[in-house]
Amino acid sequence: MLKTKMLRDIRKNISQYITIFLMVLIGIFAYTGIEAYMLGMEKSADKYYKENNLEDFTVYGKFSNKEIKVAKKIYNVDDVNGRLTLPSLGIIDGKEHHLSINFIQENTVSIFYVVDGIEFDKDNDGIWLDAYYAEKSNIKVGDTLTINYENSIFTRKIVGLITVPDLVYYVKDETELFTDHKDFGFIYMSSNNIPSELINNSTASASIFTKDYFNKGPVIYQDYVNYNNLLVDVNRDKNIPLVKEQIKDKLDIDAIIDIEDSMSYKTYQEEIDQGKTYVGVFSGLFIFIAILSVITSMSRLVKKERKEIGTLKALGYSNKDIYIHYLSYGFYIGIVASILGIVFGYFILGNFFVKMEMEYYVLPSYRAYLNTDVFLVSILVILGILIATYLSTRKILSKNAADTLRFEKPTVNKREISFTKNKLFRHMSFSTKWNIRDILRNKIRTVMGFIGIVGCMILLVVALGMKDTIDNYLDIEFSVINDYENKLNISKNVDMGIYKNLIETYSDNTSLSMMVEIKDGDSIVSNNVFVNDSKGHVKTLDVNSKPIDLKDNGVYITRNLAKKLGKKVNDTITWRIYGTDNYYKSKIIGLNMDPQNQNITMSKEYYESLELPYIADTIYTNDEIKDTNIEGISSVQSIDNLTSGVNSMIDTLISMVYLIIVVACLLGIVIIYNLGVLSFAEKNYQFATLKVLGFSNFKISRVFIKQNIWISIISIVSGLFLGKYTLSYIFSNALSIDYDFSAYVSNETYIITSVM
Repeated sequence: MLKTKMLRDIRKNISQYITIFLMVLIGIFAYTGIEAYMLGMEKSADKYYKENNLEDFTVYGKFSNKEIKVAKKIYNVDDVNGRLTLPSLGIIDGKEHHLSINFIQENTVSIFYVVDGIEFDKDNDGIWLDAYYAEKSNIKVGDTLTINYENSIFTRKIVGLITVPDLVYYVKDETELFTDHKDFGFIYMSSNNIPSELINNSTASASIFTKDYFNKGPVIYQDYVNYNNLLVDVNRDKNIPLVKEQIKDKLDIDAIIDIEDSMSYKTYQEEIDQGKTYVGVFSGLFIFIAILSVITSMSRLVKKERKEIGTLKALGYSNKDIYIHYLSYGFYIGIVASILGIVFGYFILGNFFVKMEMEYYVLPSYRAYLNTDVFLVSILVILGILIATYLSTRKILSKNAADTLRFEKPTVNKREISFTKNKLFRHMSFSTKWNIRDILRNKIRTVMGFIGIVGCMILLVVALGMKDTIDNYLDIEFSVINDYENKLNISKNVDMGIYKNLIETYSDNTSLSMMVEIKDGDSIVSNNVFVNDSKGHVKTLDVNSKPIDLKDNGVYITRNLAKKLGKKVNDTITWRIYGTDNYYKSKIIGLNMDPQNQNITMSKEYYESLELPYIADTIYTNDEIKDTNIEGISSVQSIDNLTSGVNSMIDTLISMVYLIIVVACLLGIVIIYNLGVLSFAEKNYQFATLKVLGFSNFKISRVFIKQNIWISIISIVSGLFLGKYTLSYIFSNALSIDYDFSAYVSNETYIITSVM
């Protein structure tokens, strides 16, 4: 009989039970998908790093095979691989693409993952090409690739398509903001088979070989390759500091960069760390709103069954039977909705987000991972439903059958009575009085409805606000800071005659960037110096985002870097250029704001006052550059090209934002619908009374709708403010110290989210 009653009740109140089912489903779906996405990012990378032996740190300098052998013999070192990295141009279908050449003799650290072709063979003279770049350029194994380095051109067969664990994320050069692999990538070749075209070119060979190579006549050239970075694998993490000290003692080095500080590892890890912050907010809000709404709904549904419970009790059913009967409603709905939410969240939402992220990161294999927490959360949701149902049922069962068969009298406290007697209340309209009394008598219902709508508003404001914030950041970057049409990147070690001709031909609006080592007490911090002589084409902004004129009596440091170093204006900062021995002590004369790069900025005049020769590496111009093949220029970048890569990444962000908006809207619609349906069902007898008293359907509808409008307006306004606060929390905690921009929400977003 009870099973028949349950089926009949569900059929009778199908809309309410469907909304409860959907609230659990959507909440678990969103929580599972978002958590699976972030865990998938983390575990996919960890697996790749471990299986392919990612290095612990990279040593920069100039190293022969002899010095590599010395490094290998250092205690606690498992292995060392030398790598010679050079910038070059790849020629495909007559078009030039930027490729970095990497010559190696062995591949035991940061081991290739071969997507197609053969494993690394030091005796093979072919090319192992970046698989991601190959996919974008429609290149396959067996094709030939023409390479141009220092005007030495050679053609080789592609023998493998690869990914490399220390190049999960990479950009063409430091001028790029976001990755876009359409015209740049990397290649690997064996240093045992350096092309003769490079060996016979004195300019090229000067970069490839040690000085000893040119002083000993006919020699075996492989013994004199000038590797410019060493990949070091240490046996245990705790031994890394000791190994680094020994390397500094035994080798002449320029710098040591921990893998955690490398661009690839750091950028990917920051994406995970940032994701954990906003993922926690999104998934937490989704599940919190769903749980709260479901528990409230189940309590109200049981409360509505007051007469039925009294009838069952009068018919002789035990309290245990009645408990089990009503608990089964929420249990079965919760179980089915949770299972479907986990399955759909993992396979649809989680894998969708991971796949979108991998448009910008290169992993050989990736997938979403199911976080075991989702099972615990599902159990908690079901327990919450059962507890709420149990407490509501117990409250009714605590009375005798006769009392439960009567209508429940509303509880009114003295404060409510005193309020309804004051002069202000007496002058209100009937519908206003009626709704105020109803709110005071059903505080929990009102609060839960308020929280549900506020939660959905927060989700919508945060989702659209993330796009607004990124748009605002890009506006500062490309409309305020960078004010030029084209940027010409000057080749390294360019002939001074060619250099002067470039300045005369294009402009003397230039800049110089260099890696430096900042000495902060006993610690060493890697950073960069930007010498700005662009004459307004690249602006330096103060902490209020206003352009400033650089003075020549000291340096400016970004406020985030100042915070990291514990420095303030008028303090002194000690630094040296990588590859040099001289340290410079500079006075900090101002703090500046840069949304993208936290560094040291100085004028050309101050730089030259340190008796350092100013040789620019970048020229800025508003002139149109038709021919990008310019002697002495490694690449030409227009402001449009710089923004194109950013826009593709923004498109990905927008897709993720839209998906979150859709889920948030669905949850909001279900909550608001459920709020209205249950509220209406609870007032059936009151509305019937009003109808008997002569109220028309239209007037009764106005009475009922007024309360929902009040709650909605208050919830929307509260949600707008809390949404902005939540967004500020996300950006202040999710962004690394390398970024400096705050949350921004446009007026359009406030309007759109309110309408939604």
